[in-house]
Amino acid sequence: MTDHYSDSATPQTNRPYPTTDITIRVATRRDLPQIMNILNREIADGINCFRTHPMSNKDSLKWWQAREEGKYPVWVGEREGSVVGWASLSKWSAYEAYDRTCEVSVWIVPEAQRQGLGRQFFTTLIQYATTTSFRVILSRIESNNVASLALHHAFGFTLVGTMHNVGEKQGKLLHVAIMELQLPLADQLLH
Repeated sequence: MTDHYSDSATPQTNRPYPTTDITIRVATRRDLPQIMNILNREIADGINCFRTHPMSNKDSLKWWQAREEGKYPVWVGEREGSVVGWASLSKWSAYEAYDRTCEVSVWIVPEAQRQGLGRQFFTTLIQYATTTSFRVILSRIESNNVASLALHHAFGFTLVGTMHNVGEKQGKLLHVAIMELQLPLADQLLH
């Protein structure tokens, strides 16, 4: 499941964003506790992440090791020494034919939302995916997460479809929108 806090309810492309005090960088292992705090907060309190149990230290290390190998790095947004958001690409499927397809995850703490960090993360992720020979970026979004849907649309993602009643959390049945972004490489592969 792609997990999202988003920073924009509408795809406003010419609005100034006060992100000058936030630095985006590739995450290191020392960022893992703060990354997991952000994710575990949503697991416990929200419905955008379809996990129902917080990530343990063991689970967190396994998650990190899968990204540490290089093809699926994690980026963090840091303000005054604290991680206020993170973004990553993940393997879409274990089947080899999907190797050039990835899934996006972006999480931003509520205090740092609507400040352009989500847009900076998407710019970074798309640039990385394009230069790393990915063909498609997929995203699964809880269908009522209007801000995340708008952010995806603003970056050229299109709706593939909606899966109905596939999740259940906090006593609610949840629908998932699947969105995709076709990258330039997709047109060049089959010549």
